[in-house]
Amino acid sequence: MYHTKGFIYPAVLFVSALVLLVVNFTAAQYVSRCLFEKETKEFYTGENLLQNGALLSIRHVLEQRKGQQGSQQFTYGQVSYRIHDTTIKEQKEISLRALTESGTERTAQVVFNQKQKKLLNWTE
Repeated sequence: MYHTKGFIYPAVLFVSALVLLVVNFTAAQYVSRCLFEKETKEFYTGENLLQNGALLSIRHVLEQRKGQQGSQQFTYGQVSYRIHDTTIKEQKEISLRALTESGTERTAQVVFNQKQKKLLNWTE
């Protein structure tokens, strides 16, 4: 019993270092997963706002309402749009801007053909 030559202290240090490494790895994974979920939610919220803005602006163009811009507030953000004429008479260029509740901003450019009632181009 007196001839152990210090086995307990190094074993405790090794086990505690191993436990700290596992805890550090688990915490890093958890934080990474939470950030991914937050960014994914922001991406899909912004995408939804842009799609709603495209629908609103296309309805604006098809109903031939006065004014070349508009905006709409939703519970999860706000979308605004501006309608521009193009060199081709039956086409309109629409600029969309979506702003989520947390402050993330996304923009898109849409070219819409009034005669065919089709989106020709979508650029974010």
